[in-house]
Amino acid sequence: MYEKDYSTPSKAPICCLGWASNFTDVAAIRKRMANREGGVVLDDLMTSTDEASSPDYAPELPIELAFVDVANTLPKLSTLPVAGSQGDVFSSRVSLDTLFKPLPIGSADRADVLIIGHEDGTIHLSMSEDFSIGKFTLRDAELSLSNSKPFLYCSHPLSTTHALLCSRMSTSFQEIQLVPFDLRLVSIAGRQLSLLASKITELHSLHRYLRQVQEQLSTEIKTSQDLPSRFMRNINETLLEKSDCTWVNAAYHLAVTGHCYPEVKEWLVDELGERGHKRWEKAVNIGYESVRRLTHENLLPALDRLSVLISRLRGLSRFQSSDYSLGLSTLELDNMLDSVNCLQLLAHQLLKCAVSELHQFAAFSTWLRHEIEKQAADPTSASAQEISEKDMSFDHSSILEYIQGAMQHTQMLVYTANEGDGGRPGELEVEGGLLFELYKKQLNNESNAPRSQRRLPGIAGLIRHFEKQSGVLFEHISETQRRNVQIGVPTSLGVGDPTCADARMVDEHWAHHRDKIVVRFMVGSTASDLLMRTVVKIFRTRFAVENGVSSTKSVASLRIPVTRGAVRDLNFIDDRSLMLAFIGADDVSRLIKIGFRPCKNSETGLRYHEIGLAGRTGLEEFDGENAAFDTHGIDLRRLSDVSVHTVHRFPPGRMWTPRSLEINGRKGRRMICVLAEDKLHYRQFDVDSPDAVNDSTSGGDGTEDLDATMSSVD
Repeated sequence: MYEKDYSTPSKAPICCLGWASNFTDVAAIRKRMANREGGVVLDDLMTSTDEASSPDYAPELPIELAFVDVANTLPKLSTLPVAGSQGDVFSSRVSLDTLFKPLPIGSADRADVLIIGHEDGTIHLSMSEDFSIGKFTLRDAELSLSNSKPFLYCSHPLSTTHALLCSRMSTSFQEIQLVPFDLRLVSIAGRQLSLLASKITELHSLHRYLRQVQEQLSTEIKTSQDLPSRFMRNINETLLEKSDCTWVNAAYHLAVTGHCYPEVKEWLVDELGERGHKRWEKAVNIGYESVRRLTHENLLPALDRLSVLISRLRGLSRFQSSDYSLGLSTLELDNMLDSVNCLQLLAHQLLKCAVSELHQFAAFSTWLRHEIEKQAADPTSASAQEISEKDMSFDHSSILEYIQGAMQHTQMLVYTANEGDGGRPGELEVEGGLLFELYKKQLNNESNAPRSQRRLPGIAGLIRHFEKQSGVLFEHISETQRRNVQIGVPTSLGVGDPTCADARMVDEHWAHHRDKIVVRFMVGSTASDLLMRTVVKIFRTRFAVENGVSSTKSVASLRIPVTRGAVRDLNFIDDRSLMLAFIGADDVSRLIKIGFRPCKNSETGLRYHEIGLAGRTGLEEFDGENAAFDTHGIDLRRLSDVSVHTVHRFPPGRMWTPRSLEINGRKGRRMICVLAEDKLHYRQFDVDSPDAVNDSTSGGDGTEDLDATMSSVD
């Protein structure tokens, strides 16, 4: 498990949050559901993770080839050392594998959607994990939604039309509105949408990984130079005061002539010594080894993976017929690939520089240790003679190169510098030509060019430039997809209580309409007053969806009176039944299960009454005393109906009163969690337990009950 912190596009508090999964090829899914022997339940398709193992699976070669991911054959990215909270996500093998997981088998035909609603009416839509589509404002879409805020979200895997339940506060009432949310992008982009969302999410993760590697590289280089710089500052102050030279001049003079200035001898013997030399050697060796490891094991593999990823997106932009619906630009991807090539070039140069300077420092360190021993020994002793005989065994060429170069300014800082001395990459592109060619030319002339003329940024600057290029690409993709999202005309469902409401979407496919389906939104609500929740209202709203655009066809409603008690909460179990948390006048709390499917032939069936759409305001209050209820429907004022539909009785009295309930899971493993009024206790019920009762069963405790106490309460 890993944690991500996302900033929302609105400063208003979040009031609605919902995940959904949509099939991108609905026609193929319906065909599979119809052709599979014995039928297939939608839940089975949603939970299926190995589509290829199915006996009736018929692979399509073009589609299979299009979804072959070369990145899966690349070695896994290595973990990073822990370097604070930002880098902790990359320091664990588990979290790293989760971030860079391949697109699962069977998930290419579905797209995951995240909806975030804010109290100011702003809706933020994103797909997968980091693929942000953008924000939408309810008041801009429809004038009647100017004072509305979303509080509930529902969807169906076979429909690109989702729905939001919104509440609009007036002076004396709170109106419930059903707002269709048409995601045409799912049907237009098709299978490519899930692939695009997966690759954009991976691209975001690689951005963060590269940034963290670059920061650790800079930290390691600076840390390795801190201790040697302090040692050299001390001797430089003394030499400038007494000999008018620096440690670099004195060290070069000592290595070439063998003559040691008195100040240098005193510093080598008394200040640096064997202990200081070991600290110097350890700090620099660790720094070079860390840079070499980070570059070879982290930076270069990440750039290789990034190059493959951009090439995959470039292929989609060039060769896929759905290019117009994805928002990919081949030119932008070419520029991004050019920046990645520049990063790879600098990474290889950094690796060569680290290896070369490490070799030079090894020779310098051996020579420096020899000079410390030599200057500390008595010139007339035999040990001094033995030490002087070792002078011929040193690699003086590497020693002098290190003294003149890396000991003063390591070349690695040139490649990891945060800013260039001249123009930025974006400015250089305007001059014409590929950025990669400019970097090659700069590196070829680097040995002859003075430091003041360097104008190309290092790895940090290039990563920032690449992030800007990616941001432009993301915005173009999001803008293209936003054009395929539409907020429909709201349907008013009257006055109700948003805190005691639920919605469920039921799919109805019309076979004789090839491009048209009907989705049915079931909305359950109660009266707006907590103490007067004596009416359960169920609305059935039908939307016809054609070419991804929905239109309201009909609205019907029914009302169930509950005057011998109050409904504390309600929740849909499945496409057929609804669960109520009910407290009666006798202070006995119950779970009541009601089937909401209409049934015209049964005296006990529910009958929905059509509500005209033309001129409907929907602001009428469904009053339990004045409303005309269907005499053939369910009436919870009758003790017989309460007994028939009760599936669980809580202990009598107010000691265990339900406050709210949640139902989750799929067929075969659905659970109900009921929170007590004291917010300290909860009970779990297994809906699909063999002992569970059906709608027609007489009253009794038919669910499997598990009582628990919360371990902590805020």
